[in-house]
Amino acid sequence: MKRPRARPRFTLELSLAPDEVTERVRAHLARSEGKITGRVFRRTVLLTVCKEDTHFWSPHLDIQLDDGTDGGTRLTAMFSPAPTIWTAFLGLQLTFALLSLGAAVWVMSVWMSGESTRPGLVSLAAMLFGGGFSYGAAYVGQGIGSEQMYELRAFLMESLRDDNTVDLATQTPLIEG
Repeated sequence: MKRPRARPRFTLELSLAPDEVTERVRAHLARSEGKITGRVFRRTVLLTVCKEDTHFWSPHLDIQLDDGTDGGTRLTAMFSPAPTIWTAFLGLQLTFALLSLGAAVWVMSVWMSGESTRPGLVSLAAMLFGGGFSYGAAYVGQGIGSEQMYELRAFLMESLRDDNTVDLATQTPLIEG
């Protein structure tokens, strides 16, 4: 059984050159009137859900294009939350880590002085629970946004499938998770 990842990713080996991949995605973005929007750079593609359908749990798909074997492209994609949500999540994790460390130092100080450690242990347990709860919230958000994750990946695959020169049925993911 695979362990879920906080930031799921996948990798594909394509026979297209990186510039052709970016042009196909750019053209598909221009033609589409659907739920996906994004920006295309030289070797990076950023896809997200349109503003009308965006929630705080909505994912982004960050795609990096590298030179692959035989003149092709190695496409590495990673799902992540909005940058503001990711920053808040990391800040919350850092806060709980520092508070847990402070509570642990307090417990040790009280224990060494021979006093009751119960309040410190309760504080430490609360900080550890809060950190674990916020970490688990990332997976809950990922589950809520799974349909949008599917839409983003389907959009990418559809843009690479244009004019049927790439047989994506043979393009199996190298890394899933």
